[in-house]
Amino acid sequence: MHMKKRTTIRVITFLSAGLLTAGIFAVRNTRKANALELYARASTQRAFNELVTSVSEMSNALEKSQYISDPALESALCTQIFGRAMTAQMAMGALPYASQELEQTASFVAKVGDYAGTLARTVGDRGGYSDEELENLQSLAQTASVMKLNLQDMQSRVAEGELTIEEAYEKTDAAEGGEGQPPVAGTVFQNMEQEFPEIPSLIYDGPFSETQTHKRPVYLAGKKQVSDEEARQAAARFLGMEEKDMKAAGDCAGDVPCWMYTGRMGGGEYTVYVTKQGGEIWSVLCARSVGEQSYSIRQSLAMAEDYVSRWGIDGLEESYHTVSGGVLLVNFQYEEDGVRCYPDLVKVGVALDNGTLMSYDAQGYITAHKDRDIPAVKVSREDAQERVAETLKVRDYSLAIIPSQGGEERLCHEFLCQSEAGDRYLLYVNALTGDEEKILILLEDETGTLTI
Repeated sequence: MHMKKRTTIRVITFLSAGLLTAGIFAVRNTRKANALELYARASTQRAFNELVTSVSEMSNALEKSQYISDPALESALCTQIFGRAMTAQMAMGALPYASQELEQTASFVAKVGDYAGTLARTVGDRGGYSDEELENLQSLAQTASVMKLNLQDMQSRVAEGELTIEEAYEKTDAAEGGEGQPPVAGTVFQNMEQEFPEIPSLIYDGPFSETQTHKRPVYLAGKKQVSDEEARQAAARFLGMEEKDMKAAGDCAGDVPCWMYTGRMGGGEYTVYVTKQGGEIWSVLCARSVGEQSYSIRQSLAMAEDYVSRWGIDGLEESYHTVSGGVLLVNFQYEEDGVRCYPDLVKVGVALDNGTLMSYDAQGYITAHKDRDIPAVKVSREDAQERVAETLKVRDYSLAIIPSQGGEERLCHEFLCQSEAGDRYLLYVNALTGDEEKILILLEDETGTLTI
């Protein structure tokens, strides 16, 4: 009888100790979760404040740009506008809002930055703005002013405790709050997008000009429209899945209308976009956590090459690669008759833990690929190489087609150069005119290569 009592006491003691330990762990986990939540909230608040500040300064600079006449000052102010736009873009990238909720805002900021950057490079040499450029700046200034006021109003409401920053991206079906209450914060962004002023059309040599933004994919020209069923079959073949396992997820409009499908494979959820015209795979994205690296970069590069070859796109060569979040990201460009065609770009992401596909992006290839009539070179390699600075040593050479900022294709001599300090650069000299078109810095480390 006494033994049973002692046994009972021991069991209660052990249970109590276990509950106490579990309680300690629960408290610790709760504190850790709370700390992470506070950190995320503070980061979001900082990003939002940075967005408001940079958009306000961008708007102010656009307003000033209408009233100055000195070309040097005009160029300096355009450089300032460009910098504020870049800061605003980075701030938006740090916000946890869905991309479609800020689609027009992001597009406008990018357009302003690119237009200002183009003017900064050219206005000084031309002796000032043209009448058309001044009209464009006036229109951009009006739109930026509306955006500034909307963001400042939201910032004031957050500061006064009328709403929290978390509510700023909550979705709601109601356009207004309760009776006598202001609109809920989720609709602030929605209203900003719905009431966004018409953005002026800008025709200039920049990537956000209307001629480039609404460029029709030449690879799809002449191809027939495909049905939902045909597109589903293409998505299933692409991933090597059964057609029945691909679920329809709707469609998307825009410049390149696509069917959307989802399917699970290898522990990941895949989303596939298939063009309605031609039934081409536009992009693929896999959602899953990537584990510890098991494959080398060389092995993963071979897998990426195998993926693009199996998908029937011939003539692709690796341009450069980098590693991010356990995924090897590889850029492939098309090569024709020894000429590198950089507009025809395919991007592939391979997981380093098991070698599976994580992403595929053929937008560049589908938009630009065509049968090219490559012009004859008018400026020799030797003459073009004279444009290379004496402090740089040429390490490699090729002919290449690169896109101009306005989307036009330029045949160039490509020189891979290295400085005395070991830094590497890509210099492009127009093979028809001998003008320098572009110079890129190669950033190389253990994660791969990037160009800026």
